[in-house]
Amino acid sequence: MAHKSGSALILTMFIMSGMLIVAMSGAYVIWLGIKAGGIQSQSTKAYYAAETGAEFFLYQLKTGWSDYNQPSNTIIFSGALPSGATYKVYFVQFPPLVFQSIGEFQNTKRSVEIRMGD
Repeated sequence: MAHKSGSALILTMFIMSGMLIVAMSGAYVIWLGIKAGGIQSQSTKAYYAAETGAEFFLYQLKTGWSDYNQPSNTIIFSGALPSGATYKVYFVQFPPLVFQSIGEFQNTKRSVEIRMGD
């Protein structure tokens, strides 16, 4: 009888080990999903910051801004949003007029390009 109870203990340990491995694998997959969701959220906020910079730039053009005599990759406008996101609008080239708005949120960057006169 002693031999049977020892094998039952070993069998139980194997089953419990298998369950632990499955549970840890599931937890890891869930953790990766949460991490990916956070990165997507940061990327979305950076994109909307870039859009804000582009819209602000277009508003400035509509209200009379016309300083195109700047070297390429010069920051024209920059700003910060209440969420902590920032944007910078760069003059890229002329002609055609090309501007780039780069939004940043927690080390994640997204950009929007504005082309005029193609």
